[in-house]
Parts: sequence; structure tokens; C-alpha cells
Amino acid sequence: MTANRWTLILLLAAGAAVGGWFFASGELVDPPKAAAAAPATSPLAQPLPHTAASEPAASAAVRAPAPVVAASASAPRIGSEGYGAHIESAQAGSNATAAWEAVRWLRNCNTTEARRQSFERVRTHGIEPELMTQLMVEVDAEARRCQTVTARHQALLPELAARAMRAGVPEAAAAYANAVFPGGLTASQRQEVADALRRDARAGDVQSLIGAAQANEAWGLSDAERLAFLAAYGQTPGHPGTGINVKVFAEERVIRLQAPPTPEQLAAAKLAGQQIVERARANAQP
Repeated sequence: MTANRWTLILLLAAGAAVGGWFFASGELVDPPKAAAAAPATSPLAQPLPHTAASEPAASAAVRAPAPVVAASASAPRIGSEGYGAHIESAQAGSNATAAWEAVRWLRNCNTTEARRQSFERVRTHGIEPELMTQLMVEVDAEARRCQTVTARHQALLPELAARAMRAGVPEAAAAYANAVFPGGLTASQRQEVADALRRDARAGDVQSLIGAAQANEAWGLSDAERLAFLAAYGQTPGHPGTGINVKVFAEERVIRLQAPPTPEQLAAAKLAGQQIVERARANAQP
């Protein structure tokens, strides 16, 4: 196996630790979709507590600067009741931060078994055995907290993600896009999600960058946008994907492109990605 392949595996394993990507049987695959549990009517068609009723179009809430709601700095203490009761509380309330916390729990619960298998497989290959063992211990603890999460809770994920997306929570748009079928939405609803994906990725949020790069083609993001977001992801310091080879990721179909990227497209993506990172760094300065 090539060095690039091992790099991909390590990156995927690290991403799986936060409920992102995983691989099975030695092949790269997509994270499981929650679309099957999604309600027949898209939550985007429903008025949310923080969405102005007078907005002329659904996409207006995304095109305008959205108030950014930070992820919870101190999640509620989870005891023997597990996540189920806390997810219900988040759904009944109107707090976008609580809604996003619930989305994170649901996504993690949806991937506990696959993540454990991934970590075990990597450990079997002798790669970072101590780290993989620790990750297996952590995912086992997560699985215990997930025991009170039912299919009814999982069906709430699109609604909760939509609420967080409209509040400007980073990564929420990617979570929503990954939880529904684009074909089940109207054109204006698909545009709202696409705008939110672009907004979060262009802001330089790490998980939003990779989420937008991997989003279903039906959301309408171009190859140039996907490559730029992936390049920015690889140029953002301090996470497992820093320094990735965009060309290799495209070849491994970690992102789906309409055609293999040309050298000119890769060069343009590198520059666009660098601009995203620089803007994010400048915006983060006090």
C-alpha cells in the first residue's frame, strides 16, 4: 500500500473519531446517510422559531449574513439516561446551540459501530496501536450513551440540523445536506442549502470545508468550488487533514468530480483555498 493510501486511512480514522468519514473492508466509502429516517416533509418547509415569517424567499435567510451561534462550550452532563432525553429536550426548545449538540450526538450514534471497526482495522495493521485502542475505548463509551437513542430520535436530525443551519452554526449546513435527499426539496430549498454550504466553507470552518467538498452533486456545487474547499481544508493548520494532496483525494474519489482535475484546475484551487484560509485567519484576529 502506498504512503498516500496510509495517509488517507489515518486521516479517515481521525475524521471518524468525530463522526465524519469512515472506511470499510479497506475501501473508502461515504458516511451513512440519515435520509431514510428523514420526515416526508422537509423541515425547511416548516417555519422555524428563529426564521422571520416575512422573508420573501427561503434562500434569503442564508444569503444575508447569518448570526453565528458557536457550538456549546459545555455540553450537558450525560448520565445513565443517555442521549435520548437530551435530544428530545433540544427538539422541544428553540435553542440553536442545543439543536446542534443534539445533531452531533445523533451523527455520532449513527456511526459508532463503523468507527470502532475502522479503529480496530487500523490497529490490526500496526498503525498507532495505542491511539487506536484509546479511540476504541471512547467509541465504546459513546455507544453506551447512544443506547437510549431510537429511530424516532434519529428522524429528528434534519429538523435539528435545519434549525442550526439557519442560525449560522458552522457545519450544520453540511450535516443537513447529508441527512436529506436533494431531490425531495424544492429548487428554492436546495438553493438555501447550497448557499449555506458555501457560506460556511468560505468562512474557513474546517469541517464545513470538507463537508461542502464531499456534498452530493445535486446541491449544485461546481468542481472548482469543491477543489477550492478541499485545498483550503488541506492548507488549514492544526487538524488531521493538513497537508493533504488534493490530486490524490480527487483520484481516490474522496470528493466526487464530474471529470478528473486538470493541472490548471488544481493550481486555481490551491490559490482559491489559500485565499479562504487567509480570510479566515484575518477574521479570527481580534
